[in-house]
Amino acid sequence: MNYQRQLNKVIEFIGKHLDEELSLTQLSAIACFSKFHFHRLFTAYTGLSLQQYIRWLRLKRAAHQLIVDKDRTIIEIAINAGFDSHEAFTRAFKQTCGLSPSEFRRQSSWEAWEQPPYWLLKQGDIAMNVNIKKMSARRLAVLEHRGDPKLIGESVSKLIKWAKSQPVSVKPKAGEAFAFAYDDPSITPASEFRFDLGITVPEQLKLEGGIVEKRLPAGRYAIAIHKGSRDNISDTVYALYRDWLPNSGEELGDLPCIFCYYNFDHEVAETELLTECWLLLK
Repeated sequence: MNYQRQLNKVIEFIGKHLDEELSLTQLSAIACFSKFHFHRLFTAYTGLSLQQYIRWLRLKRAAHQLIVDKDRTIIEIAINAGFDSHEAFTRAFKQTCGLSPSEFRRQSSWEAWEQPPYWLLKQGDIAMNVNIKKMSARRLAVLEHRGDPKLIGESVSKLIKWAKSQPVSVKPKAGEAFAFAYDDPSITPASEFRFDLGITVPEQLKLEGGIVEKRLPAGRYAIAIHKGSRDNISDTVYALYRDWLPNSGEELGDLPCIFCYYNFDHEVAETELLTECWLLLK
C-alpha cells in the first residue's frame, strides 16, 4: 500500500469538507487504515494529531474572517469554525496566536499564523506545469497597499467593503480578482513593500474612495497554478523564474508577477486555496 498516497487523500478530503463533522472513523476509512494505525500514521506524517490539524485549519480561516468580514460577529465566526460557544472559540484562538479574537481583529498581528505547525506530504520532484494563454484586457478597481505586508488583510477588507457599497455587484469572483506582486515580502523592508489588490469592474463604474483604475493588458501570459497556503507562494513564483523561464525561449513583458485568485482565505481551508501566477510575455 502507498501510505503517502492514502494520507494525501485524507488531507484533500479534510480541505474540501472543513465545515462538516469529520470523524476518526470516517477519515480512517478513506485512508483504508484501522483507526488505531491511522491516528498514529497521520500524526507521524503531519506532526499534529488529526483534531489539532483540523482545528488549525478552521482557526486560521476564522482569523481571515475576523479581518476581512468585520460585519460578522465573533460568535458567528466561532460557530462557523465548529465551536459551540464564544468562550471555547476565544480560548482556542488565544492559545494558538496569543490574542483573543477581538484583540486580533483590532491588531491584525499575523506572526503566529505565518508558519503552520504541520508539514504536508511531498509528491516528489514534479516538473512545473506551465501553460501559455492569451488573455483579454481587464479594467480593474485597485486598492494600492503600501507598507507592512502583515496588514494586507486590512486592505482586502477595505476593498471588499467598497465593492459591497457599489450600485452594481462587483464582489470578487473566482478568476476575476487579482494582485500585482511588485515586491517579495521576505526581502523587501516593510516600509517599502508594494502590493496592488484589484477586482474586475465594468467600464462605466465610477471609481472613488481611495480606489483607482488600473488595466491588466491583453497578451500572452505564462501561467502556473499554486495550490495551498499563499504564505509559500514564492516557491511557485521563483520556480517560474528559475526553472521554467530560462528554458522556455520566452521574454518577459513589462509587468510584475500577477496573482489571479480562484478562492479566498476566509472562505476555504488553506490547503484548498487556488492561485494562478501570471507572467506577461512579449
